[in-house]
Amino acid sequence: MNHKQEGTCFVLELAVLGLLKETPMSGYELKKQLSVKLGAFWRVSYGSLYPCLKRLAAAGDLEVEVSPFTSRKKHVYRLTDKGNRLFHQLLETADGHELEQDRFSMRLAFFRYLRPEARLYQLERRRGYLQERLADLRASVRTARERMDAYTIELMDHGLDEREREIAWLDRLIARERRSTEAQPEQNPAEPLSPAQLPQSPRDPRLPAQTG
Repeated sequence: MNHKQEGTCFVLELAVLGLLKETPMSGYELKKQLSVKLGAFWRVSYGSLYPCLKRLAAAGDLEVEVSPFTSRKKHVYRLTDKGNRLFHQLLETADGHELEQDRFSMRLAFFRYLRPEARLYQLERRRGYLQERLADLRASVRTARERMDAYTIELMDHGLDEREREIAWLDRLIARERRSTEAQPEQNPAEPLSPAQLPQSPRDPRLPAQTG
């Protein structure tokens, strides 16, 4: 499996597990919800969804039931405890590839399940990643501008603007996250921990090794 295929598989698995964490769904219902979650930057087909569901079910991350509320045989997918642990592991994974746009965007859609310090860490990593890309692009524009035609210059300037806007947006999210973290009271030992605060099981072997 090449890097692009791995990225597609990661995004789809994370999205499926995250949606099923909220409620059990059929394949048809998942497809509708995935279009809402991913439609802005990725198109999901049944040809990629059902193999993903089959793979997760075979690994024990999902349970498959036949709905008794319909005359047609409809499979309903439910998240298992193992699948819930995998979801949190995927969500917290932050190696170099996880900073790319599609993976980061999908992770952001489920940020509410992360601990505040994990959210802040991933936002800062994404900002640092973009700052490096911005510096590289600025250097390329400076050294090659004289050799570029007007349209290529416009395209490069557009790329600079996009990165600058996203960095400014991340700055706002980071500032808000820091304020929220500072204002958050200490966890009362008597209060139950959320799923994201529970101790995690050993790392799933399907996950990439973390770096940095």
